[in-house]
Amino acid sequence: MAKSSYSEYLLQVLQRPPEVFSGVMPLSRELYASNIYLRRCRKIDALELRELMLKNRDYLEKWIQPQPEAITLNCVTELITEDRLLAKKGLRLDLGIFRIEDDKMLGRIALHSVDFGIQRSAGASYWVDEEETNNGYATEALSTLVSFAFEEINLHRIWLKITKQNKASTAIAKKLGFKSEGISRKCLFINREWQDANVFSILDEEYDSLADEWINNNYLGA
Repeated sequence: MAKSSYSEYLLQVLQRPPEVFSGVMPLSRELYASNIYLRRCRKIDALELRELMLKNRDYLEKWIQPQPEAITLNCVTELITEDRLLAKKGLRLDLGIFRIEDDKMLGRIALHSVDFGIQRSAGASYWVDEEETNNGYATEALSTLVSFAFEEINLHRIWLKITKQNKASTAIAKKLGFKSEGISRKCLFINREWQDANVFSILDEEYDSLADEWINNNYLGA
């Protein structure tokens, strides 16, 4: 694409109104990879999600933001309601990770800190049931979400902030071709302390050159 044509394309993209996630990703839609699929959680998922959060509470304390002291069914139902409101506003998209084989919920993944302005970017975060780690589910979930963000939401950049101790997520980022951008100092309050994070990112043009490889490696559904 000629430079002038590409510049015109970028201007058109930036002038578009923010995408409303609830429009492009309605409650009934599912995004399929090879072994898992992603979809928005519904209120009928609250019980299963609560059980998963309780089961993994101690494990997740090392990797994600502090959880509520009491993870009640009402608390999780309110969380799902909040997910819907944020999706309608185009601010954030939270999805459940489900195994195709038995529809078991394995964890959650999100696009957050979404900026449809001049940055056209979002952060990604996820977690998977401790018992289901090392099965490739997180890799499939992240690659599927990134593909959706670039192909359908027209984002330009997806970034990750990963604590230095989180070797598994660092390995996934590198495997998928995310580029290291350095360290963000004391930027995540996890496990009751401020922690440094390694910052990784992938751009839309980098995704374009990697998508076929992801499909061949069964990270994405064909």
